Amino acid sequence: MIRDEAKQTLWRLREVLIALALASLGVYWAHAFFGLLEYIGYALLGLSVIILIMGLQRFRFRTKTTGAGVVTVIEGQITYFGPYSGGTIATHDISRISLVPKPAAKCWVLEQPAQPAITIPVDARGTDGLFDAFASLPGLRIEQMLSMLSREITKPTLIWQQNTYLDPDRFLH
Repeated sequence: MIRDEAKQTLWRLREVLIALALASLGVYWAHAFFGLLEYIGYALLGLSVIILIMGLQRFRFRTKTTGAGVVTVIEGQITYFGPYSGGTIATHDISRISLVPKPAAKCWVLEQPAQPAITIPVDARGTDGLFDAFASLPGLRIEQMLSMLSREITKPTLIWQQNTYLDPDRFLH
């Protein structure tokens, strides 16, 4: 049997492990064969590098899922069900994302116009789906977000803010 901690770590590293397996297959095909399979091996090697970079970013984003609540992301709709609070927000309605220190754990604060903010612990179950939702936001710097997530913060930190002040679609005249 495999320990739960090891199984969770391997699950968090799943994209990295897939990339390493593809890279080893690509290197084998590129050096052991010739012709079409050799070129496919080189293409597979290039693809594995892209998957490796993506997997490392996702690994840095994922934390242990020991926090309170459950997050679901379905078709651009982020829903958080917590023991004391919760809410729903559409990805395109997010106006600001902040990282806030709380006594138990750091929390994502998702703000939208004319609605209350949604506070989601970074270690809630299902928060790995937030990576794709955040990555779809225009102008969000993923590396900056990951570095802020790994640091110890003492005050609320702005991760991303929508630039809609002069957006002509927001005004009638």
